[in-house]
Amino acid sequence: MFHLLSAPGAVTYAPSYETDRARFIGRGRTVANPVAIDSGDSSGPLSNTDGPVLDPVVAIRRTITLPADESAAVQIISGVADTREAALALIDKYCDRHFVERAFEMSWFQSQEVLHHINASEADAQVFSRLASAIIYSNPLRRAVPSIIACNQLGQSGLWRFGVSGDMPIILMRIGDVNRINLVKQVLKAHAYWRMKGLSSDLVIINEDFSGYRAVLQDLIIGLMNAGPDAQVIDKPGGVFLRRSEELSEEDRVLFQSVARVVLIASDTLVEQLQRRALKEKLPDRLVPTLSTINPEAHQPLAPRKRIFCNDLGGFSPDGREYVITLEPGQNTPAPWVNVIASPHIGTVVSEGGGAYTWVENAHEFRLTTWHND
Repeated sequence: MFHLLSAPGAVTYAPSYETDRARFIGRGRTVANPVAIDSGDSSGPLSNTDGPVLDPVVAIRRTITLPADESAAVQIISGVADTREAALALIDKYCDRHFVERAFEMSWFQSQEVLHHINASEADAQVFSRLASAIIYSNPLRRAVPSIIACNQLGQSGLWRFGVSGDMPIILMRIGDVNRINLVKQVLKAHAYWRMKGLSSDLVIINEDFSGYRAVLQDLIIGLMNAGPDAQVIDKPGGVFLRRSEELSEEDRVLFQSVARVVLIASDTLVEQLQRRALKEKLPDRLVPTLSTINPEAHQPLAPRKRIFCNDLGGFSPDGREYVITLEPGQNTPAPWVNVIASPHIGTVVSEGGGAYTWVENAHEFRLTTWHND
């Protein structure tokens, strides 16, 4: 991986860098007040150290001097390569601003070529990109309602008899009205767009039309699939799967809705479904705290506690059953420490900075409070 910062044509000083996130943020701090940008050291160089660290960061500092009424363009470039030599070659290449400008031009041309290939507009691409975020990061507004997901009794293997592996994100589309066929066309374009951009997913279309022998809607959808850019990936991983509703049991329908990252219903346009801002199901009201909040800026001195064998930071309670640590704001213990308090059912982490996070049964899957690495 490489990270590059340059300002072609501007007066700049030598760059400095940091690869250790802990050193950049500093102990007892957060990304809101990292030690690297303290007012007293905001212009000094970073540590310029590298090597294996527990928590890596890519940070570059470079000072730019601008005369009055002047401006400068800053280029921040990140990339990856298979070898160190290839990464260094890319760094040498993109130190030249002409190659950077060329990269933007080629990106624009490639984007236009993709849109032309699938016969989509720039406005369509914006809609497809917004919907893609729900494929990568699961969004409750795009998924089935919680009551349906809670009813699911099947696992990933339940998808296999329909040719769907379940290894890729699934987009489920339900359609039962032949007059909504244009939405199918738009979703097929979106799926092709994602695939060309490197986002692999399985598009499952459930035909809920019970027109019997004529199967007009089924034939129309098949025609669109065969004529579109996804014709080569029908019933293949990362492709399109068309299934009739009567082929699915109620359990199968619940399974597909439960595992789908995005559930589309052919009653609204894609834009209307993207603008959906509330779950269809009523959720409990948000908890409103009744206790008065404490002003974090108000400094209240800690109540003194009697301690024995005290070292100014901590000491034992008189009965010897507790070790009491007293820290003033901005004060830390000589070394960081963390304790885990857990039973088979519930657990919590406590550090010298206070409580970290709490969980039930599984510390990774069932967190009751947010886990922060810092």
